[in-house]
Amino acid sequence: MTVWTTGEIRNPVVAGLRQIATLSVRYRNASSQPAVVEIRGYYFERNARIEYVMDSMTLIPGEVKDTQHYAQFDAWEFRFMTTSDDVGINVWGKNRVGNMIATYPVCRVDNSLVGQGRQQGKDILGDRLYQVCPEYNRVDVLDKYTHMHITTIPVGLNPMGVGENPLTDRVYVANQGSHNVSVIDGATNAVIATVLVGTSPTAVRVDAENNRIYVTNQGSKTISVINGTTHTVVATINNR
Repeated sequence: MTVWTTGEIRNPVVAGLRQIATLSVRYRNASSQPAVVEIRGYYFERNARIEYVMDSMTLIPGEVKDTQHYAQFDAWEFRFMTTSDDVGINVWGKNRVGNMIATYPVCRVDNSLVGQGRQQGKDILGDRLYQVCPEYNRVDVLDKYTHMHITTIPVGLNPMGVGENPLTDRVYVANQGSHNVSVIDGATNAVIATVLVGTSPTAVRVDAENNRIYVTNQGSKTISVINGTTHTVVATINNR
């Protein structure tokens, strides 16, 4: 089963009213087989995450269905569990008169990562899981045990690989589309540096003790070696 999340979405009050009144979700089954979708909605109250939507539906091949959900909370998150990767999910926010005023991307959550260590495209630093969302040029930070969304970090174009140095509390994200590496401070979950590397970087490996980051550049067939202290490329290795 594949799990998708909107991440935590905040819904501030403007001029006495919340901007989003209703969440609208469209499901499209592009598969040749029936698919089941489970829907879970949560709202956040102080430090609590409270489930208020629990539903499911079956989609026949080619079928499109819509659901509408109350969304007048400070913040909320929706998760969708699908039996097929061919189910497309689009999420919109509507105001009180029913006009669509916001769209929200969904990202895949890999439940098999709970309790694991490094895996290309995802990494764990302490109790946090850093997961890239290539379609939306971002990294989602999740609790590694509950997969509860903590924050979202914008990075470069088409992020692919991620690695971490637990000794320095730094996370490195290879952005294939912008040919650079985003350096994230694990304490603040903010990008503190961007390092230009070779063409189409896709994978990251970290030598924690020597504080060196090795980035595989698929396009230029090289490996860039980054100094983790200065955030500069100190060597380029031919990988042909």
